[in-house]
Amino acid sequence: MTRFATLAFVAAGCAATSSAQASIQFCNQFPQKIYVAIAYPQDDNSWVSRGWIEVDSGYCSEFDSALHPSALYYRAESVPFRNTHGVSVTQIWSGSGHQFAIWENDNFNYWNAQQKVLNSSLADFALVADGLAPDATVTVTIEQDGVHTTKSVQTPPRPNATP
Repeated sequence: MTRFATLAFVAAGCAATSSAQASIQFCNQFPQKIYVAIAYPQDDNSWVSRGWIEVDSGYCSEFDSALHPSALYYRAESVPFRNTHGVSVTQIWSGSGHQFAIWENDNFNYWNAQQKVLNSSLADFALVADGLAPDATVTVTIEQDGVHTTKSVQTPPRPNATP
């Protein structure tokens, strides 16, 4: 299996038991295919990192729809491509200051990802949002310019309480 094989745990039409289904999706407007990893906290203050989800240019892909994290970080990497000078490059979208375990060679799902585990290396991730509601819908779009990202977090309106 190659590093960028599509994740088996990517939701491809999971059934939801409620009408307010949360989702985490990544959209790619960059002209090259990208791969995305995420990191999120557990109840015991440890972190999980998962990757790689494949997102073709012009498309969106969803992570596990059963996932309802309170905070979410991501890292995206393009496939290698030739820039305008003919040099092979890989574009990376991440932040600084928050590192989580990744495995460059294949898909991964690491517990205690705030530290180096198994075959991992630590890599920078960018914050999407903190304090997420369990039914929040999160969308991160990698923009065509290869520099900017757009983040959207939406929470369904709460029904009015009856007296």
